[in-house]
Amino acid sequence: MQSIKLALLATGVTLGALATSAQAATCLTSDVSGASACSGYVSGNIFNNGQNNPATVTSMLADLGFDASGINFGSLYSNSGLKLSSLNGATSLSFSGAPELFGETFIGIHWGGQGGGQSAIYKIDFSDLASVIEIIGKNPGGTSNAVLFSTTPYTPGPGGVPEPATWALMIMGFGAIGATMRHRQAKVRFA
Repeated sequence: MQSIKLALLATGVTLGALATSAQAATCLTSDVSGASACSGYVSGNIFNNGQNNPATVTSMLADLGFDASGINFGSLYSNSGLKLSSLNGATSLSFSGAPELFGETFIGIHWGGQGGGQSAIYKIDFSDLASVIEIIGKNPGGTSNAVLFSTTPYTPGPGGVPEPATWALMIMGFGAIGATMRHRQAKVRFA
């Protein structure tokens, strides 16, 4: 009796581990260069206005800490500058609607393939300006389409403090001007 209980317990632990590993095999941040988090994979292409798709996308974005309540999905999905279609496995994504990507950026990628493929949303943190998102994933379906949900507008800060060599050159220049003015002899004219 004791051995049957142990066998059942071991079976339950094994099934629990399998279920956890199936959930853990969702999306991979290693699919997209610089991705810090992702939500998905969801079966099919959810980046369209199909039934329940906006609710699914909103939920996935919320999982990544992004509030999508103000997004008009109809206009977003019809904006060719923010939604890229027919990618045919492209490994570099560039959005003409947002030529400069910076800070927290959220993109959705539909990976093609048999049975409608799968979709995932990625969070990328750009510390420098970028214009291209590199796809490094080995997803067998390749990229099918992508949509840019958000990126942080880049605002350049004030000019930086000059380098020490610049300060030294400037001080030497002022010294040379001062020396020239000091050694200039005054000419006296008599009328």
